[in-house]
Amino acid sequence: MVSEKDRKKTLLTLFFIVFADMLGFGLIIPLLPYYAKQFGASDLIVGVLSMVYPLGQIFASPLIGRMSDKFGRKIALLLSVGGTFLSLLLLGFAKSLTLIFISRLVDGLTGGNITVAQSYISDFTDEKSRSKSLGMIGAAFGLGFILGPAFGGFLSRWGFSVPAFFAAGLSFINLLNITFLLPDSKPVSNPKNVPYNFQELKKTFSDKKVFSLLFTKFFYSLGFTTFESSFALFAMRRLNLPLSQTSFVLAYVGIVLVITQGFLVGKITKKFAEYVVVKYLIPIAVILLGLYSFSNNIPILLLILTPLSISSALIGVSITSLSTKSVSKDKLGGTLGVFNSVDSLTRIISPLIGAMVIQFLGPKYLGIVIASSLFFSYLIFSFKFIPTFANGKELEV
Repeated sequence: MVSEKDRKKTLLTLFFIVFADMLGFGLIIPLLPYYAKQFGASDLIVGVLSMVYPLGQIFASPLIGRMSDKFGRKIALLLSVGGTFLSLLLLGFAKSLTLIFISRLVDGLTGGNITVAQSYISDFTDEKSRSKSLGMIGAAFGLGFILGPAFGGFLSRWGFSVPAFFAAGLSFINLLNITFLLPDSKPVSNPKNVPYNFQELKKTFSDKKVFSLLFTKFFYSLGFTTFESSFALFAMRRLNLPLSQTSFVLAYVGIVLVITQGFLVGKITKKFAEYVVVKYLIPIAVILLGLYSFSNNIPILLLILTPLSISSALIGVSITSLSTKSVSKDKLGGTLGVFNSVDSLTRIISPLIGAMVIQFLGPKYLGIVIASSLFFSYLIFSFKFIPTFANGKELEV
């Protein structure tokens, strides 16, 4: 049995591991187009480059998650962070566009650290406190992503390779933290007894509650990733906002998300079960996204985005927590990996959806289209997931 002191120490270590990883990620992503342009990349090639990492993640997240089920969380996390470290070194030393593509592919194919971190938390927490701990990891994720671009812009003054080497240094520190500070929450005495194949994943998702929650996650993520990826274009076309003001609004949304995940999630889920949070907040998000289309100035926009961001953070953490409660622990990593691969899939297709809506229908219809995706998510969750999750038991209202 893990003591409370050891549990808190482990969660704090995971917080800093995720924070450092996302800080490094945030350092690199905004600079990649400029880095690629140095080697003569066209706008189309830059767009393709941005798809390489999430494409790798679609396949890698379930496999690395399942590896953590079979061989232990610590080994899987070392592999994932080690891949990130090598990819960043390759990016820093890159002297051609081909090497930049390879570095992003290597990072994508080994990057399952969020999946493994979530699995760690599920191993170290009971069901009552899990959402709070998952929220803290979400806060570390968001905080690193907010601060990363600012550090990256500062370091790029000495060359675009400098942020890559700095991010590699952060990954190396993470390797040390994992090796010396993080216990293995799931040591496996006989890995041969744990299947490691696609058939096992297929069995997991033949479960009706997991299958319905996965589609709930898909339509929810599709809506919010479309909102995120098209926000800058919406702000330019609908509100005529300059880049500086758009960046301010995005930073504000990021701060609200971090505060919600870090401080509000635990308080809310202590009073209300996760399925209650999702069931009642998705309709609120649908209404807010419908109103989002009609915002015509910054004060109204912020008035809508504040409750929308809070709802988004609470819904996202609650869905993740529910996914951990829908499968046995020996299938946890692989299941979370598939759920995270859904996020990667939606991040590939959502920019195209948002751009097409704005170009062919107009920016005022963007919120309505996004709200429709969330409405599908609500229908699946309410009429497919909740009845199977209840499994004959009376749930609180």
